Amino acid sequence: MSKQPVDPLRTKLFDLIATAEQRTATMRDFAATPGSSWLAKNELQALMALLSDLETLLEDIKQSDAESGY
Repeated sequence: MSKQPVDPLRTKLFDLIATAEQRTATMRDFAATPGSSWLAKNELQALMALLSDLETLLEDIKQSDAESGY
């Protein structure tokens, strides 16, 4: 079996998902700590920007797949 080449778009996708998971956990921890809701809100804003990046990346992956015949 030949090994498929690494897809840089999907590699970036996995990295962004891992970052989103970390930010979500951090937001949860801040939100659960009295007096730290403002930190949770900052994490939420960062997470929203990250989700926008994920949406753009998924469109890039969709286009790349279409060009590859998938």
